[in-house]
Formats: sequence, C-alpha cells, structure tokens
Amino acid sequence: MDIVDILQGSLSLIFVLISFVIGFTIISKYGKIKNRLYILVGLTWLTLSTLWLPEASSFLMSLFIQQTLAIEWYFILGNVFVPIALICWVTAYTDMVNKKKQKIPIALILVFSVVFEVLFFYHFFLDINLIGVISPLSPFSADLGYFLAILLLISFLILFMTGFKFARKSIRSENKEVRLKGKLLQVAFITFTIAALLEKTIRSILLGIVFTDPTNPVLSIALVVDRLLLIISAFAFYGGFLLPGWMKKIFTK
Repeated sequence: MDIVDILQGSLSLIFVLISFVIGFTIISKYGKIKNRLYILVGLTWLTLSTLWLPEASSFLMSLFIQQTLAIEWYFILGNVFVPIALICWVTAYTDMVNKKKQKIPIALILVFSVVFEVLFFYHFFLDINLIGVISPLSPFSADLGYFLAILLLISFLILFMTGFKFARKSIRSENKEVRLKGKLLQVAFITFTIAALLEKTIRSILLGIVFTDPTNPVLSIALVVDRLLLIISAFAFYGGFLLPGWMKKIFTK
C-alpha cells in the first residue's frame, strides 16, 4: 500500500466508524422521546455510510490478513442498502413536513427502490463487471458501471433536494436553535452530496474519458479530500438533528 491507499482506507474507516456511532446515537434517542423520527433518521445515516463500508472493510482486511474484500461482497455491502436509506429518509422527511400527504412520495420511492434492487441483482448475476470493477487506482475503491452510477446519481439528488428543502425551512424558523440546526443540515447535505457525486458517479463516468490515466495524482488527491468532506457531513448531520451541548457552544459564540 502506498500513502494514498493508506489515507483513503483509514479515512474511509474513520468515516464509517463515526457514522455508525452517530447513527446509533440518534436511534437511541427513541428510548427517551418515543418518536419514530429518530429511528428513521438514524437508520438513514447508518445505511448511507455503508456506501463506504467495503473500502473500510478491505482496508482492515489488508492490514490483518493481506487480503481485500471479494468483489461480490464489495458491491453488495456498498449498494444494496441505499434504497433502504431513501425509504427511511423520505418517510422521515414527510413526517416532518407533511405527514398527511406522505403516501404518494413513499409509494414513489418504494417503486424506485424496487427498480434499484432488481436492476442491481439482475446485472450482478448476469455479469458483475456490468456493475463495476475494482479500480486500478486503488485496491479499496471501485469504478462503477454506467447504470449503477445513474441509479446512485438519482438517489443522491433525491436526498439532496428533500434534505436541503427541509434545512431551508428550518433556517426560516424564529427559534435560534432550530435555525442553527437548519444551517448544519445544509452543510451536511451539501458536503455529503458533493463527496458522493465526486466519487460514486462523476469519477466513474469520467475515468477513461477526461482522465485517461487511472494513476493520475489528481484522482488520488480527490479521494482523500472526498473523505474529509464525508467526515464533515457526518458531524453536521449529527448536529442538525441532536445538536449536543458542545457543538451548540461552538456555533453560538
């Protein structure tokens, strides 16, 4: 492993660990408040973070047993939970915005989720190379096929549009704390979307067209920057829903 591989793998692991802690922390609030919103929001972040679970797992495996995750498990762990994240988030979003009119949005997202899973497993069993290949740039990342990149692009746009809209609504609140949460959620959805698009869709589409050399150092640097954006998004998401005291003090000084 070179320094870029180590940075990419370790930062992916850090992001996944932070996200799992944040996800379970949000879910645990249900025990006190008895509002399903916390379960839905916590599950949303947990399942979104699994997009980078294969990289984190491969990094750990390479450290301890000098192997990486099998390509089949790489794509399953990194993609099949995305529709679950969408269902949880759209349900939570409609709970917060307009619960009386949530049946249609949830029905539409369920249809998209079924299409996502069917197409994924159809290509998975037909020819896994249609889903993607392990990148020659790094043993911990994959270059996705066009169909999967497009499905993920649609998923990220759904998350961004609904999340950003909810954040904007919170910012217009008269309550200072709610406004702060809204600003943090804006940061969370913006940074996560940028990071996700850069790596999971744009990079896979442009590799070989704009970047003819897969070892281009620009791609390596982008992967490291991408992880830093993800870590920022995780903390911003956490603050946007729970706003712990230490974070509130930092942003209200």
